[in-house]
Amino acid sequence: MELEALKQLLSSLNINTDKIEDERYAKAFRILFSIIEQQNEEIEFLKAENQKLRDEINLLKGEKAKPKIRGSKKNEDISSEKERRNRKLP
Repeated sequence: MELEALKQLLSSLNINTDKIEDERYAKAFRILFSIIEQQNEEIEFLKAENQKLRDEINLLKGEKAKPKIRGSKKNEDISSEKERRNRKLP
């Protein structure tokens, strides 16, 4: 899970640590949220590092690295079926 998605998920819990009357619980929530965010950052870093090492191993074996696939861009010049039918021929 990406860091931003995790932060949104945690904020959607609507737990305001300032409104928790028992300071022990408020402190526990702050610590747990901090730990979760730190671990998520480390997981994302390790995923990237792991993929980098897999690519390097594949290159050393003579294979190709994982291809970088870019998102497709929508072409706005695509005509609809209706426009094609209504087109006047010369």
